[in-house]
Amino acid sequence: MNELDHELIERYLSGDMDPATRAAFESRLEKEPELLHTLQTWRDVEETLRHSLAPDAQREELKKTLQQLRPVITKQPAKVVRFNKSLIAIASLAAAVALILYLGPWDEDVYQQYGVREMISPAERGTSADTLLAEAAYQFNHHHYEQAIATLSKVLQQQPDNAYALYYRGLSYLENKQLSQARADLGSIYNGESVFKYEGAFYVALSYLKEDNKDKCREWLGKIPEDAENYAKARELMEKL
Repeated sequence: MNELDHELIERYLSGDMDPATRAAFESRLEKEPELLHTLQTWRDVEETLRHSLAPDAQREELKKTLQQLRPVITKQPAKVVRFNKSLIAIASLAAAVALILYLGPWDEDVYQQYGVREMISPAERGTSADTLLAEAAYQFNHHHYEQAIATLSKVLQQQPDNAYALYYRGLSYLENKQLSQARADLGSIYNGESVFKYEGAFYVALSYLKEDNKDKCREWLGKIPEDAENYAKARELMEKL
């Protein structure tokens, strides 16, 4: 086995061969057991990864991983027994690497897709609370979540029933990865009657997604009724879980 053979295998599996080259390669497969075995094992690796990963989500990473492993495979001794063991180990490594690449960032990618983009600053009316809310909006939108939490807490000390401040403090906790505090605030929003009620439920669901707790995520998404403005968004996320 050499580098060219591995390139031929890659082209064969990807369908990137003209008919004449493909016929010649298949003729070799009938005569060369080692080449056939390598092809079958390589196909098994790709099939395992294909079933493990979402379609197309990590295709480029998978391709890079397999290409990086190819030189390692080519250095293995030609003896069939040792070659088999090495290739199986490499296949396992490829699967582990690709799964880490996919499973690790997947939830974060989904969260970024549905997460909060910005805090809208309220209209200034000259009150101390409004000034603090404007300050909190600046802090939130510049990703200074700890500062936003402190500022919004000052607002809530002055106005305990301020649902706007409570909602965005919950989101600040969420962005700051303080999930239990986020759920406390957002759960209170859901249990109230403010305009943020079902947004609160949605972001509680996202907090569980951050922990890869998809059952609890689905449970909270299920609390959002069909007549809620964010129902379509909730159902879309539900289908991705």
